[in-house]
Amino acid sequence: MSDTAEIKHRIKSVSDTHQITKAMELISVSKMRKAIEKQAVNKAYFDSVRYTIKDIMRHSSDIRHKYLVHRPNNRTAYIVIAGDKGLAGAFNNNVLNLAWQHMQSRPVHYVVTIGQMARAFFESKGQPIDLEFTHAVTNPTLHDARGIMRDILDLYDRNLMDEVVVVYTRMESTVSQKPELVRLLPILESDIPSQGESTFTGEILYDPSPKEVLSVLVPQYLVGMIYSVLIHSFASEHAARMMAMSNANKNAEKMLETLNLEYNRSRQSSITTELLDMASGRFADGV
Repeated sequence: MSDTAEIKHRIKSVSDTHQITKAMELISVSKMRKAIEKQAVNKAYFDSVRYTIKDIMRHSSDIRHKYLVHRPNNRTAYIVIAGDKGLAGAFNNNVLNLAWQHMQSRPVHYVVTIGQMARAFFESKGQPIDLEFTHAVTNPTLHDARGIMRDILDLYDRNLMDEVVVVYTRMESTVSQKPELVRLLPILESDIPSQGESTFTGEILYDPSPKEVLSVLVPQYLVGMIYSVLIHSFASEHAARMMAMSNANKNAEKMLETLNLEYNRSRQSSITTELLDMASGRFADGV
């Protein structure tokens, strides 16, 4: 770029973009921290619910429940959670590609999308969408989780599906987010991590019965699971966007440094040329 005005215009354009990416980075940091706080508040109650379910399954003999029985037909419902917008690195692509790859092994399946990027992805693949929740990832709440749970549980109770899995992005740290696939229904003992080695080996008595207790606990378990994955996905999206905007800021700063150097060189060259022209004119007048 030899034109000083063009370089100056380019510097302004990059500076404006840098201000936007810097603001987006700060917003993502704030939202990510709030999501982590929400997850911590929810964790204690949710852990108590799922460990109680695991105890019932482990210590109650001959328990039969519709939410615990494996159905062999493999009519799988996929709850796929992505973001409402891009500019988050590979966040959306990673989780959507994981879901799509797993779907290829299932002959019959239902698709529930959460987030506009998930809806757009499956529409581009020609995959029909059975249920859609577009704004649940913008600011996840327990109300959103309960609404999703009610719809999924209604379809499962009507025997329209045999298995429910959720595909989301788990936040391991601010620099590491991992797409995962987790089964929600049926609930198997192996799906619930152990809280620790239990020394109790007897049978626990539940009033009025283990089956009725499970009928109350399972919806709470599902609400907790859905809310947890929504929060993880929300935090992961903003962590990924924070990293993407941080990299964009660094690139913008390097570009501005290069452009400013080029601008100064062009300006100095222009001044030198003008001085030479003036000197040449005076020399010609003197001759």
